[in-house]
Amino acid sequence: MIIDVEKLKKKFYPDNSKDGTLIFYNWLRQYVKKEFTVLNIGAGQTSKRKIRSLKGEVRQIIGVDIDEAVLQNQDLDKSIVIKKNELPFEDGYFDLIWAGYVCEHIEDPLTFLSEIRRVLKPGASFFFRTPNRYHYVSLIGSMTPHWFHKLVANRARGLSSTEHDIHPTFYHLNTKISILKNANMLGFTNIELRFIECDPSYLVFHPIAFLMGVVYERFVNSNDFLSGFRANIFGRLEK
Repeated sequence: MIIDVEKLKKKFYPDNSKDGTLIFYNWLRQYVKKEFTVLNIGAGQTSKRKIRSLKGEVRQIIGVDIDEAVLQNQDLDKSIVIKKNELPFEDGYFDLIWAGYVCEHIEDPLTFLSEIRRVLKPGASFFFRTPNRYHYVSLIGSMTPHWFHKLVANRARGLSSTEHDIHPTFYHLNTKISILKNANMLGFTNIELRFIECDPSYLVFHPIAFLMGVVYERFVNSNDFLSGFRANIFGRLEK
């Protein structure tokens, strides 16, 4: 008998309480105001989920990326292709900045966070979500070559092979220690980190893999002591 992964997903996750995207963007929106000018770092292509777009909810949303795909992103009021760690904006320009799954690709965390802090207004926040270095997916990823990521990553996430290129990962800004160390060195305050294990959507390619992911999710969410092994780190750093 062939097991339908979508049926399994509906059985174990009948609602959106373990939807990481929803959790993150609902948190971010608690700090958003209509008059804000905001920046999305690593904005990439137009999102398939409306929850990820702040267009129309703020005065202006600007997106930057090293990938030219950002120029076609319909969720933005303005798109800019940048070089690594260079933000072409004046000091104190933004009311809020966020980055979704970018920190794992940062080779020089101190320079990256320094630029973000520079262009934030005093009291403004930088939000991010990134894979936890100590989750099994990141541990496996850190031990495999880049060509392997490009070959299998989209398949594992249930995406087409042409969905998006996979950028190199360094995992230099993906632990509680590394985030706190760099953020404190630069003078960020009110640092808040949340460790989140969501539904194992990245394992939808096979029912057995998905079920194993469900077991792991239930285990690490059973006790706060195990939070350090959850898949994602959601963070807020205040200037």
